[in-house]
Amino acid sequence: MLLLGIPHLEASGNRKRTSSKGPSIPIATDQNTVSSTLSWISTVTELATESTFISTIQQQPRPTLLPAVDGSASSASPNLTLVTSTTAVVSSTVDIALVITSVVFAVLIILAAVYFLVYFQHPDDKWVAWFPKIVVVLCISLAAYNIFLLPLDVANQRGEFYRSAIPMTQIQLAFYIATTIISIVAVPFTVFYYEGIDDSDESDEKSGGQSQIAYALKWLIPTLVFASAVIIVMYYFIGSAVIPVTVVTGGLYLTTAVDFDYCGVSSNITNAILTVSGTDSKGVTTFGANNMMGVVQSCYMFDTSVNVKVSPLVYIVAVVSLCGWVLFTIFGGVGLVAIPYDFINDFKFRPKPINAAEYKSRKTVIGEEAKKLLEAGKTLMEEIKNVYRGATIRNARRRNTIKNRERNFRKDVLLLEYHYRRLEDSYRMQGGNFILQILQLICGIVGAILSTCWGIHIGIFLIPTVLDQNPLSPFLNDLFNAVGGVAFVGTALYAVFSFYLLGCVIKGNAKLGMRIVFVVIHPMKVGETMMNSLVFNAGIVLISSLSVAQFCALAFANYAQFTSTQSVFGVQIQNLVYLKYVYIGFIVGVLGIAVITAIYVVYRPYKKEKMGGMKLLTW
Repeated sequence: MLLLGIPHLEASGNRKRTSSKGPSIPIATDQNTVSSTLSWISTVTELATESTFISTIQQQPRPTLLPAVDGSASSASPNLTLVTSTTAVVSSTVDIALVITSVVFAVLIILAAVYFLVYFQHPDDKWVAWFPKIVVVLCISLAAYNIFLLPLDVANQRGEFYRSAIPMTQIQLAFYIATTIISIVAVPFTVFYYEGIDDSDESDEKSGGQSQIAYALKWLIPTLVFASAVIIVMYYFIGSAVIPVTVVTGGLYLTTAVDFDYCGVSSNITNAILTVSGTDSKGVTTFGANNMMGVVQSCYMFDTSVNVKVSPLVYIVAVVSLCGWVLFTIFGGVGLVAIPYDFINDFKFRPKPINAAEYKSRKTVIGEEAKKLLEAGKTLMEEIKNVYRGATIRNARRRNTIKNRERNFRKDVLLLEYHYRRLEDSYRMQGGNFILQILQLICGIVGAILSTCWGIHIGIFLIPTVLDQNPLSPFLNDLFNAVGGVAFVGTALYAVFSFYLLGCVIKGNAKLGMRIVFVVIHPMKVGETMMNSLVFNAGIVLISSLSVAQFCALAFANYAQFTSTQSVFGVQIQNLVYLKYVYIGFIVGVLGIAVITAIYVVYRPYKKEKMGGMKLLTW
């Protein structure tokens, strides 16, 4: 029977690499059986597909596979049998307290999602539109679960390689597949359904609920067919992961306390002779990978890689998460700068008290702009009705043009409404609520700290790690490990950093949407958000949660060592053929876009621009 041995864990930030190929999985073979190397590689490849063993990355100790013996002389036989379940390796009982805490926490998340819905929804949507409301609650809940699976995984493992009381791999895949289904089916269907309302002609008899469903299905089914075809083709040709491994050749025996660097020397390929002592209850040597029953043998190691065909479910999650990575890279990078920048400037340029005369003057200007927008809106509605009555190519081009005009119209309305509210705060509240303005300043300062920490951590740890270089410092990993022993503190700190990234995605979408024509914007307003905007933003949060979960699993590699999250994201998905380089580009892109945004706001500060004769505060 095969057992899993674990070498001594050195300081993760200082451990010298033996290879430039990234994370590796050690494979131990008998020196007298050269052919067994290939069978071991095949065995580990099969095991990796089942997601039961591979769970190491750069900063983790590399587990060594050792055969069990019964103390007899025949135990040195190179014929090894693989244990395909970690539960067979070590007996572990489920932590009841952890299970109860997780269930309570899951219920609280659902309640929080319902409160979020009620807090933001428009009064016209009360007690109606139940399906989109269910979609919103599911999106917010699943997004939170995807983020919190990592600290749950860490609590389940407790920093041990063997411990796996709760089947986290199966739980994670279940949540990720549910996220995928809702992201590519439920959310698009609901969005298309509401677009069917907007695009239908009210005078048409078919503009009822059936035509809206038909409109949604008309766009959803081709989209799903195309996406499915792309995923199937990609999985057939490149649906595998190239995982670096280290092959160790030497005498193998039962041990659970290995304290050395494989063959005793930190080098890429080495031969060494070790003399070690110490026996277990059966009289078998307990230290060293190359000492069998007290007989000194040679030992050497070398680095290679195995091509692992990942499961279809894992690959589907990986491909769908690419969409989330696009949103996270672009919007998240912008949001890292936009959140603190806007909060601080909202306080700096907060409304100032004005007198009645100035209030009347400004209100007249806003009224004139409102009349212009009202006329433009009426004209736009007539054009929309006319263009959707035909199905010609010319009409299709006109639709795109009118769609862009419609987006610009919505943005103009938002800007006008923004300045009207500021005007009301300046006069009726003589500058607005000062306590809320102080909170804005505090949020801006906290956001600046979080963004700075993320920028430093990406630069000195995450980017070197994915580029297979030694990171300059573990940085945030050390912080999480330091507070990990305090109940809920580590989880709360992790939640702050991870959910801040999701907030950056929403902020980046809103910020770019106001400046780029083709970016759709759905603003969130307390008590005034229409259901289509809630579904849209909840969908963005949900699909981005997959990329944020993967990003955090890589960024907090030391904190997440030995977890199933690392097995799924850090080993399998991160090493997928060709997609690996796409993920690296996305990670570098987050920091790059944040830097570009920072340079942009420095050279184009918060200033006044004109729109239709009215001064508006934008970037």
